[in-house]
Amino acid sequence: MPAHADFKEKDPLSTAVAAAPPPPGGDPLAPYVPSAAKPWNARRVAHVYRRLGFGATLEQIQQGLLLSPSALVDQLLDTAYDLEIPPPPYWSGYTYEDYDGNQVLIDEHRQELRHRWMGDMLGEGIRAKMALFWHNHFVTALNTYECNSYLWSYYSMLHEYALGNFRIFAREMGKNPAMLTYLNGNLNIVGQPNENYARELMELFTMGESNGYTQVDIVEMARALTGWQAKNYLCTPPYYDAGLHDNGNKTIFGQTGNYGFTTAHNLIFTARAEQVSHFIPTKIYKNFVYEKPDPQVIDGLATTFQSANWEILPVLKQLFKSEHFFEESYINARLKNPLETMLPILKAAKATLPGEVEADWANAIFYWSYELGQELLNPPNVAGWPGYHKWINESTLTARWNYSSITAYLLTLNETLRENLRTLAITLTNESNKPDLIVAALVDFLTGQTLEPVHQLAAVTNFKANIPENYFQDGSWNLYWDEAPYQIVNMLYYLVRLPEFQLT
Repeated sequence: MPAHADFKEKDPLSTAVAAAPPPPGGDPLAPYVPSAAKPWNARRVAHVYRRLGFGATLEQIQQGLLLSPSALVDQLLDTAYDLEIPPPPYWSGYTYEDYDGNQVLIDEHRQELRHRWMGDMLGEGIRAKMALFWHNHFVTALNTYECNSYLWSYYSMLHEYALGNFRIFAREMGKNPAMLTYLNGNLNIVGQPNENYARELMELFTMGESNGYTQVDIVEMARALTGWQAKNYLCTPPYYDAGLHDNGNKTIFGQTGNYGFTTAHNLIFTARAEQVSHFIPTKIYKNFVYEKPDPQVIDGLATTFQSANWEILPVLKQLFKSEHFFEESYINARLKNPLETMLPILKAAKATLPGEVEADWANAIFYWSYELGQELLNPPNVAGWPGYHKWINESTLTARWNYSSITAYLLTLNETLRENLRTLAITLTNESNKPDLIVAALVDFLTGQTLEPVHQLAAVTNFKANIPENYFQDGSWNLYWDEAPYQIVNMLYYLVRLPEFQLT
């Protein structure tokens, strides 16, 4: 298929950033100052929203242009930081006994939670996406622990600490019943240390693989973490059993003491501060900026992370305000994850859940995301979704096209969303009736890119759909025609198959 060939040939992931000139002299983490060469425009406002969230409405972009880049980033991140802890549903403390074997009700409650998350992805966006990032960092899998109250506890913690203190986040996650079950904390008792969680705590959650710890440190760390239990077979809250804790001295990172759960976690952030301060910003950078980290940027973020006593928010602000983040070479250079191929289509039409997005739509999108390799609440293993080029292969690429197209089709099923599409095109083009101008404006808004002439022409052809050419030539056609929203969706069917659409 030509579009597939184009994707391989044009893939900016392997060319654009590698070929980009080095950042201008000075600190790449200095706050971005707009200039003639690097203007503060709708494209860069959209860049902020696409990376921090799941896209923006036209109104959000227009409002963002009224602020300075730093003020916009502050506003978005501070708003996300100040959000209340998600209110628990009535079933948040349910045990298996409460469900009495009612699998339909169990599934309904899980579905309710997914709907809540998707509603937040389409709504406030920022914290919801940060929680998704941490879900792929502090990985657990629902199909391992199964208990819905554990699911809620895990979901709530991801949101509570999404922009908070990472040291506390890491410590509290170790007590979470979903994590205790997933990584065998329940089996980690005095005299029989289980290494699973201790190993992943250092390798995947705080320090990085083989980065400042030994096998002896893993065993000794496991001993220090003994005592916390969660009876998954009863679905009851976690608790600490002093009788299961190893009270002997442990030697971790060459330091000996009677470490317990809290002191052992804290030791990681004192004895291995350099490793933690580089590892976590690197993961943030790779997820939100680009796959290949800039060493100078990571060093600067690491310094901030330590000096801020492991607060996440200052690191995010420094990165997303920086000259580096707004460099041309990093815009539209990151491959979308599956949810990012579908949700921004709904976001562009101002769809909300609850609201215009029906429950069946939400269920379908989560299923399609699973088909594309991103099963929410069930990553493939403790390392999470590998991402980057792993998102696309010969089968998932065509599936991405298909599922994005169906998502676009959903917009035609709701009158409000159809009219939102019409209003978007009218506002972007000042009521133009020129198909080429309308398509160019919509493509720029939806992707932040300009198509090559051959693809622009094809997009216009798709936009014109089955309307006779003479209506466009004599100027009688306009965006107020009943067909206009359907024409926009028809153009989307073509756009989602282009390489440009797979990048954000």
